[in-house]
Amino acid sequence: MNRRDFLQFTGLSGIALGAGMVPFQSLAASQSSLNFVFVFNGGGWDPTRVFANCFDQRAVDMELDAGVSKIGELSWVDHVDRPSVTAFFERFHSQSTIFNGLLVPSVAHGSCRRLMMTGTSNDGASDWAAIIAGESSYGLALPQMVLSGPSYPGEHGTSVTRAGTSGQLNALLSGQVLEWSDHLTERPSTKMEDRMDSYLIRRAAAAVESANLPKERALYEAYEASLLRGVELKDLQQVINWSASGDLTSQGNLAAQLLSMGISRTIMMNHGGSGWDTHQNNDATQSQSWESLFGGLLDMADRFSTLPGKQGGSLLDETCIVVMSEMGRTPALNGNEGKDHWPYTSALVMGPGLQGGRVIGATDEFYYGERIDFDTGDMWRDGLDLSVGNLGATLLASADVDPGDYLPGVPPVQGVLK
Repeated sequence: MNRRDFLQFTGLSGIALGAGMVPFQSLAASQSSLNFVFVFNGGGWDPTRVFANCFDQRAVDMELDAGVSKIGELSWVDHVDRPSVTAFFERFHSQSTIFNGLLVPSVAHGSCRRLMMTGTSNDGASDWAAIIAGESSYGLALPQMVLSGPSYPGEHGTSVTRAGTSGQLNALLSGQVLEWSDHLTERPSTKMEDRMDSYLIRRAAAAVESANLPKERALYEAYEASLLRGVELKDLQQVINWSASGDLTSQGNLAAQLLSMGISRTIMMNHGGSGWDTHQNNDATQSQSWESLFGGLLDMADRFSTLPGKQGGSLLDETCIVVMSEMGRTPALNGNEGKDHWPYTSALVMGPGLQGGRVIGATDEFYYGERIDFDTGDMWRDGLDLSVGNLGATLLASADVDPGDYLPGVPPVQGVLK
């Protein structure tokens, strides 16, 4: 008898469903909202090496041996050392939206990272992935899974789980974590562990029912949900390989499992490449990082396309992949053939939530962001500046989350939403 059977046998399966926990086997068939995978590239990339065509902008140092490729309205910077970039856009141009000239109002790593992921410098703000996971109206064992990279859970902390760099999550599920203690601790038998799970869930449910204050009830409900998620995950201990390595392909394979099985809705992962913070030797180092990034994105998209989705298509048809970095780099090379920090950057969004095949935004001759018409997404001198907050509002809107609840007065780019 596994833990789910044990819950049913002891009459606790009704409690589980009442708390919003849906068995993972049936979740995929009943859930219709978009999944999201966020790929973060810490350090600050140089968008002019892929996303931003600035060959006619006199203040921008472009690579002499690079050129421009274009399919329809989508264009990108092409280079012989970055074949995966062109391979990616040739295959997925119709699903890809590039945002250029995004303003990140800082040039400090920590501040830019928070701004890029939350749209604000507020320490308590949740990032886009945590908000989408926390706003999901259905039960998930791991609403947001952080495989690597930064995370700002904010008020949605109960929806966010980090895998851990040393296999901490797997150790918790298997009980191996007891062996890490300085004090020898004997692990209970499976039968005893099941009984303890049953007891704790009953007590948590009783605490929820007897709670008098709204905050007290919310805390007990969060604890109850955590217990139920733990029971679900123990059943999947031998099904999922939680030990993803740091490369993008491995992380993408684990993300594919979690999303296709209905365990998570949002995934966060980091891609370090060869190092994005290129104050020296910008061109060669950035080129290697871009090639590595797009090679991993191709592998991820291929993997997602082989798995069934919830509505009859593939997992790729139902997943939005967001690729971002914390800032851009200066338009001109410095004395060390590097580029320093710059508050304008770019982002790539691939998936069914936005109108693909478009480039939204641009930069002027001095590499400052141009204004756009938010109703159409087109360039407009009397329009508004495009900020990372607007990008976040657009992502939230595509996930059926009201951006105004988190970014009051910050509009999404309505012209790119489907």
